[in-house]
Amino acid sequence: MASRLFRFPSILALALLLAGCAGLKPVDPVDRVDSRAIADPETTPLGRQIRRLVKTQPAGQSGFLILDKGEEALLWRGMLADQASRTIDAQYFIWYQDNVGRIAAERLLRAAERGVRVRVIVDEISLDADPRFLAFLNDHPQVEIRLYNPVGALGLGTLGKLARIIGSGGDFPRLNRRMHNKTFIVDGSLAILGGRNVADEYYDLNQRFNFRDLDVLALGPAVPKVSSSFDDYWNHPWVVPLEAVVDIAITPEERAAYYRGLHQYAAHPENFPPRFDAGLAATTARLKSLRAADLHWGQARLISDRPGKNPELDRYDAFGESGRQLTELALGAQRELLATTPYLIMLPGTFSLLEDLRERNVRVAILTNSMAANDAIWVHSRYAFQRRRLLGMGVELFEYRGDAEDQPLLIDRYARMPEPVPLTLHAKTLVIDRQVVYIGSFNMDPRSTHLNTEIGLIIESPPLAQAVAALIERDMAPHNSWRLELTAEGRIEWVTQRAGRPVRAEAEPDIGVGEALKFLILTLLPIGELI
Repeated sequence: MASRLFRFPSILALALLLAGCAGLKPVDPVDRVDSRAIADPETTPLGRQIRRLVKTQPAGQSGFLILDKGEEALLWRGMLADQASRTIDAQYFIWYQDNVGRIAAERLLRAAERGVRVRVIVDEISLDADPRFLAFLNDHPQVEIRLYNPVGALGLGTLGKLARIIGSGGDFPRLNRRMHNKTFIVDGSLAILGGRNVADEYYDLNQRFNFRDLDVLALGPAVPKVSSSFDDYWNHPWVVPLEAVVDIAITPEERAAYYRGLHQYAAHPENFPPRFDAGLAATTARLKSLRAADLHWGQARLISDRPGKNPELDRYDAFGESGRQLTELALGAQRELLATTPYLIMLPGTFSLLEDLRERNVRVAILTNSMAANDAIWVHSRYAFQRRRLLGMGVELFEYRGDAEDQPLLIDRYARMPEPVPLTLHAKTLVIDRQVVYIGSFNMDPRSTHLNTEIGLIIESPPLAQAVAALIERDMAPHNSWRLELTAEGRIEWVTQRAGRPVRAEAEPDIGVGEALKFLILTLLPIGELI
C-alpha cells in the first residue's frame, strides 16, 4: 500500500545525496499585492453567531469541536464554504485533482461567484494537478492562488519534478524546505486545523486506502491567531502568485466553459458519498443551532513556524518554533504523555526528553503506523532500528493496523463501501496529563522538526484533552493496533487480537515478500536524517 504522493520530500533528500549541495539562491522576487484577513469578522453572519457563543464564556476562551471522521470533516468544510459571506483562506500541503480536489475547487468557485474573496496557499511540490486546473480557478477576479517555494515543476509528475529539482542549479537546501501547514478559515470566524489535506484519502473516499486522521474546528480568540499566521505566509517572498509560475493564456469563453464543467461535475450525485446532500443539510442545521454546551472550551496557543522554518537554510538540524514549543510542552508532563504520529523517527534530543519523562515515572505511550499500514516505508526503515531502545526505556509502543476492526465506527459509509480498504494513521496529536492537547500538522520526525513548516494549537481544556485521549486509546486497543513487547532475550514481539482471539508475531506483521525486500534495501541507504 502506498500513497499517490510518493513522499516527495524524501525524493528531495535522495537528490541531495546524488547531486550534493551548492550555494543558496534567493527566491526570485515577483510582483505581489499584499492583503490581510478581514479586520471586522464580527460583522459577518457567522461572526455575529460566534460572538454570541464566545460571550457566554470567560474572557480568552475559545470553543473547539473534534472532527474525527473523514466524511464529517468534509461536510464541515463544504458547509462552511457555502456559509462564507466575506472571505475563505485555505492553506494546504497537498491538493490533488481527484474527486475531493475538484469538489473543493467548485465549492471555492461557488463562493467566489457570490462575491467571497478566496485566497489559497498550496505547496507546489506536493500539488498533483494539471496547471490549467488551478489557472482557471485563479483567473476568477475573487480568487487568488499562491504557491509555497515553487520549483517550477507543476504538472510534470514525480519523475519530472525530480529532474527539475536535480537541474535547478543546486539550490537543494531551499527546495528541501516545504510547507506542511493545513488550515481552512472562513470569514475570520471559524478555522479548521489538523492533519487533513485536499484529496480523497483524507475523507474516506479513496478506493485503495484511507487515512485515519483528526482535525479540530476552532472559534473565538484562537481564530485571529490562525488568520495572522496565514497572512504572514501570504505576504512572504517564499509564497509566489500562481501566474508567476504558470503562464497560461485564458480567454473569457474558455474560462466560462471551464466553470460550467466544474459546476456540472459537482451537480452529479455519484461524485459525492451517498446521502451527502442530507449530511450537508444536517451539518448546516448543526451550525445554526450550535450552543456553547456543544463545544469544548479552553485557552489556546497557536504554534506556527515562520516561512522557511528557520533562517539557517543550509543546516538540517536547526529548530523551528514547533519543535521548541512542543518539546517544552512534553517536558511539562507530570503523569502521562499520549501521542499519535504517522511517521516516527527519534532524534537524540527526543530520546533525552523521553528518558527524562521515564525517570520521573511519567507514562509515555505512542501510536504510529505498522509497516503494513505505513505509506512511507523509508520512514519505517529508520524507526524500526529505534524500537528496541524505546521499549527498553519503558515507552509503550503501538502500531496501527491497516485492518483495524473499528472501521465501521470510524467510517460513516463503511456499510455502503464496495469493499473495505486499508487504513493508515495520519493524525498528529499530543495529550499531556489529560489536561492539555496539541492538534496540528507536526510529525515526530526530522522533517517536521527541522525542515517543514508546521502549524497547530496547544489547547488547555481537560474535557477536550480527555476526549482526544479516549480516541487515541481506542486506536491503541488490541483489536485495532499491535502492541510491541520486548522479550527477556531482547527480541520484539507484536501482540494483537483478531476476531477476539490473541495473535502474536515475531517479525513485521502483515507484510509480503516484496515489502520485506523494499524494507531491507531502504535500511541500507544513508537517508535517516533527511526523511
